[in-house]
Amino acid sequence: MRYAAALALVLGALPARAQDPLAEEMAKAIRAVRDSAGKSVVAIEVIRGEDPEGETGSGPAGAHKDYYNRPAGPVTGTILSADGFILTTAFNVSGEVKRITVTTPDGRRHEAKRLGADRKLDIALLKIDAKDLPLLPRAKPGEARVGDFVCVIGRGPDPAALTVNQGILSALGRRSGTAVQTDAEVNYGNVGGPLVTMTGEWIGITAHIYPRAMWGQSSGVAFASKNAEIDKVLEDLKKGKDIAKPVQGPWIGVLAGEPRAGVEGVPVDQILPNSPAEEAGLDAGDVIAAVDGKPVKSVEELKAALAKKKIGDEIELTIRRLKRDGKTWEEKKVKIKLAENPN
Repeated sequence: MRYAAALALVLGALPARAQDPLAEEMAKAIRAVRDSAGKSVVAIEVIRGEDPEGETGSGPAGAHKDYYNRPAGPVTGTILSADGFILTTAFNVSGEVKRITVTTPDGRRHEAKRLGADRKLDIALLKIDAKDLPLLPRAKPGEARVGDFVCVIGRGPDPAALTVNQGILSALGRRSGTAVQTDAEVNYGNVGGPLVTMTGEWIGITAHIYPRAMWGQSSGVAFASKNAEIDKVLEDLKKGKDIAKPVQGPWIGVLAGEPRAGVEGVPVDQILPNSPAEEAGLDAGDVIAAVDGKPVKSVEELKAALAKKKIGDEIELTIRRLKRDGKTWEEKKVKIKLAENPN
């Protein structure tokens, strides 16, 4: 709060004209990206049946129910070809779908057919009867770099209106190398839209929304499946093939941090929401010292210990936690039930 107040005082002390040019240039660039890329972004209305028994979604146990608790309104898709192929996420068209309607930027409504889907990339291919649809230029490999400004383009509750969220490209090679990471906000409305450079070239399709997060918000981290990875499976998707997501190993839901001097074990930097670690009461700053009594001294040793277990197994973690004095550590044992890795 003190930092924000100080920043406000500094900015307030600047002459008004000194603030305007940079902000206006950035705003002009974002509006230009919105207007150019928006010509290839569609609104998708999905009419579903009831939550089917056995639908498992892509998250930990119980996450499948959240696939159907979505806000009302359209989702987003991206025009892939001039003759009516549309990309969106597998998430957007999952479950028992009765009807899919695509509204193109010219306002026309089209009945869409769902073709195939790839659960690993979290993409799905739709087809509408159309021609001469506008396409986005593609960003070539290596053109988009970490730190570059990017935008996510979506369709709002009014299918005629565009949404734009701006951020940076924050990491490459995520999700086994198939995705890039951005801090531009991705949510239920714009997931399935393109992640584009500030010159309007698309890098990939926003995907991998986490359905158990509040209203599907990305919480500062979002992903886009890369166009080069999508190309590899397009022919299969056009043939109507559904590509299953590979079964992942046991997962506890922690992100490791830097080693702590004088404390052996795996330091916990972050607890992921709705994870086994959160349910078991682990905290950021804890150090995982052992699994079922066997010491683990590195992330690799922790992964190896978990790989020997099965999803649903209950294990005992020995954790070390810094006391309130900030100097001494206490040790405790925590029972935790392993879930499927959603990544």
